Amino acid sequence: MAKIIFFQAHPDDLEFNCAQLMHYLAIKSKRKYIIKIVSITKGEFGLPGAKYDKFKGKFLAKVRTRELYNAQSIHGISPKNIVFFGYIDGFVKFNKDFINRIADYIRKEKPDIIFAPEPIYTWYYHMDHVNTGKAIFYIIYNKLIDYIPILYFYSSLSPNFFFPFKKEDISLVNQLLACHKTQYWLMNYMMFIYKPIMKLAGRKIDGWKYAEPFRRIYFRKENKKKYKISLITRIFSHFFSSLPFYKAKYPQEILNKLKREKKQK
Repeated sequence: MAKIIFFQAHPDDLEFNCAQLMHYLAIKSKRKYIIKIVSITKGEFGLPGAKYDKFKGKFLAKVRTRELYNAQSIHGISPKNIVFFGYIDGFVKFNKDFINRIADYIRKEKPDIIFAPEPIYTWYYHMDHVNTGKAIFYIIYNKLIDYIPILYFYSSLSPNFFFPFKKEDISLVNQLLACHKTQYWLMNYMMFIYKPIMKLAGRKIDGWKYAEPFRRIYFRKENKKKYKISLITRIFSHFFSSLPFYKAKYPQEILNKLKREKKQK
């Protein structure tokens, strides 16, 4: 039975990018899969503005954990198959500690397929996402594990794999997002982006109007030449990544407390 691990930086990241594919693999497919989810953070700072500071930190982390469990129950994925790495929301660094933590987990689980956020050619340049995808690529590319799992990136500007779905299946995404009540302030805006992205991807498959786009990474030389990134995508990504896209404001008192607790573990 094939094992698939979906990595995400925050508890709600998969809903926009992999919902249709996950639902198919977990519920609709005749073939059975072992599906696990790794959330790098608990999204404990995922509320806008200082007026919500009293909710940030441990309280919001607990709420968002429950929200993730509720959402994944729609796919039939139980909490025992969901792992939190415990990094601080907004402070996921690409460093030795982070790389080793993920590498150890992959060695232990030995997944056949991995899904992770696009670290380079992405339309959502949040550093937690970027560093998560970058670490996973680094691990496989530099052979820090003793095999090569299949790797797909989601939220990519240069997809080469598309999973089609019907228009009525968009309701699944709405159902999943409804579980993330603390994130409604953001989800409401993101839905305006969701449909155009899925429509553009759907044009790549004959007879379909909607599809989830992914970029499969080919590590063997004979396959790399088939999927070169276009010059336009490279230029756009370079420009986009230089913008101050995500600068969250963190309550310093809560942040310092979280950092102290992390050092004590």
